[in-house]
Amino acid sequence: MKFRYTEEVLNSSNWMDGNGEVHCPEEMSNEYLHSVLRYIYRSRDRYWLNCRQINVIENFANGDEFFHKVIRTSTLWKTIINQLKNEKIGFNFDWETGSQETCEY
Repeated sequence: MKFRYTEEVLNSSNWMDGNGEVHCPEEMSNEYLHSVLRYIYRSRDRYWLNCRQINVIENFANGDEFFHKVIRTSTLWKTIINQLKNEKIGFNFDWETGSQETCEY
């Protein structure tokens, strides 16, 4: 299996699993999509340090900042989030939105 730098992973609209199989988010279950989001979040430091462009690594203090400013705006993340927006499950109580200005509820 070929090593993929962060740019290749995040620029894609498809997910490649550990076996090298490519999965289209539209064909993945919601549970699988949530699992992919958790994996990306847990791997944020690895994605930050595996950028091909060294100036990207230099411009972010850590994987958390990289996650919030780059990963969450990536093609892959947005594709998965858009697929999950079809879920009809929510909280049974009132809650306030977070600090992200781009939230769409």
